[in-house]
Amino acid sequence: MIPVEIVRSHTILENGIDVVTDYAPNFQSVAVSASFRIGSVHEPDEKSGISHLLEHLVFRGSKNRTGEEIQAAFSEFGGYLNAETDEDSTNFVARILKDDLADSLQVIADMVINPRLDDDDIRLEKQIIEQENCRGCYNCTMRDAFYAQAFPNQSIRNPVIGYEDTVKALTQKDLQEYHRLAYVGKNLTVAVCGDIDHETVIKYVQAAFRNIPTGKAAGYPHFTYSPGELLLGSNSDRSTLRFGFPLTDFPIRQARAAILYYDILGGHGQSKLMYELREKRGLVYGVWADEYNCAGQTILFIEASGEAKNMPEISDVMIQTMINTARNLQDLDLDLAKKRAHSGMLMSLDDVFERCKAIQADIADQGRLYDWKKRYDEYQSLTLDEVGKAGKEILKLEPTIIASGSMRNMPKFAEIRAKLKGKDISESKQKQGLFGILN
Repeated sequence: MIPVEIVRSHTILENGIDVVTDYAPNFQSVAVSASFRIGSVHEPDEKSGISHLLEHLVFRGSKNRTGEEIQAAFSEFGGYLNAETDEDSTNFVARILKDDLADSLQVIADMVINPRLDDDDIRLEKQIIEQENCRGCYNCTMRDAFYAQAFPNQSIRNPVIGYEDTVKALTQKDLQEYHRLAYVGKNLTVAVCGDIDHETVIKYVQAAFRNIPTGKAAGYPHFTYSPGELLLGSNSDRSTLRFGFPLTDFPIRQARAAILYYDILGGHGQSKLMYELREKRGLVYGVWADEYNCAGQTILFIEASGEAKNMPEISDVMIQTMINTARNLQDLDLDLAKKRAHSGMLMSLDDVFERCKAIQADIADQGRLYDWKKRYDEYQSLTLDEVGKAGKEILKLEPTIIASGSMRNMPKFAEIRAKLKGKDISESKQKQGLFGILN
């Protein structure tokens, strides 16, 4: 049983804005998320990075307020204002006292509806973004490598931050036109979580965003997954192996079962992979399994890092643990996974930003709120057979494989794929050549 009542309300305004409230009684502050369903996946290749640059420029000032006045307003509220661009959204978030909600929405609306987009500001923000540029860092490199192989020649492969040449080439006219198409009512969800009435929030949003054009909803582009593989060679004595499995086509109940499967496999400190690779054999420092949802695509990532010389054994243990977990789930495994799901869902209620984030995901993916209690019950009603079958279905999929580190010690990708399918690869095969790994 859920010991709390979840009260969420959803209204679509005449100008297309989705207004959603999540009632959190006895909270003195409210969280606001004004999220445009537009991000890097919506950009043409030659304008890669424009969503992120536009988000930066919004803080430089509007036609009615300077950037300093925008920041000063939230300082006077004693609140917090920030923004983030990702693959499929541009999200402006704030936390303020509930008495300052109406004024905060007025400032946010002015920022996003009337950005100044001054040439000097554009030059300065390009300079700042170049310093922010994280290309070359481990996480970004692995992310970019995966999506470039799994979704070749599709916009989802491009980094949110764009490329040096594409960002440099963006003009004031480009930004004005993109803003006109992207920052519209039919792309916008305003989510508010706190001790506040839904009808009051509707009134505030209507007043603040009355001048936003209705526009056209962007939607998600169509993407085609294609399993690929890539080795990022280096002289490091450490190597990493990452598998990415496409779960996008899993029906909702099977998708829920897959979440419990990978939680048992590698989603926590006492997971099967952590035990087999680290606690039992000391082969890795870090290993994890988690899914990433982006523009309607769901990918399950499984990753382990360790000494380069141990990668053949690390790979074999990863694969065998995946297979064993799918085939030999025990009642205790499922009971603990359900307990973690129970705790995780309830703990998320303590974080108003997480609650807004969940709202934004529901509206973006389904155009409506998914019943919180129904989602909870779906996890708790899953059977051992369903979770095991989900694991077996994952193993039938063709993953994209990204490896980094020494070429000499990395197992062949063809052998990894065969082992994931349960095929016996003889240990006595001729030693692989340096370049045979890419087969």
